[in-house]
Amino acid sequence: MFGEDAIAQQLAEARSALDEVRQQQGQPVQPVTAEAAAGRIQVTLGANGRVEKFRFLEERVLKEGTEFLEVEIAKVVNAALDARAEALTADVPPPDLEAIGDAVAQIQEQGVRQMREMTAQISAVMQKLQGGA
Repeated sequence: MFGEDAIAQQLAEARSALDEVRQQQGQPVQPVTAEAAAGRIQVTLGANGRVEKFRFLEERVLKEGTEFLEVEIAKVVNAALDARAEALTADVPPPDLEAIGDAVAQIQEQGVRQMREMTAQISAVMQKLQGGA
């Protein structure tokens, strides 16, 4: 028979895995900074993924012309976005939600099976107490 301790252990493992998912979803993302134009242009994305700070570290970079700036600004923003995307996915592999669901389903099936067995045993005892076979 599937014991109470085994059910408690499986439920604890399932709860632990679900807690890991919740913690991963609630973790704030750190700001990300990227540079372009040989370090003369810098952008920082905040924890919310939006541009928090945009800096020209050398004013003479502005003399390079609009075409140069357009290309370099696009590069620095894309580099920051790529770095943020990498930071979001690199920390911890996602938990196997399908395996967690399967474990919970198994616990439920075993619990129902055990309840049926106990009900059958209780019914047999009641029949004997009431003078049955």
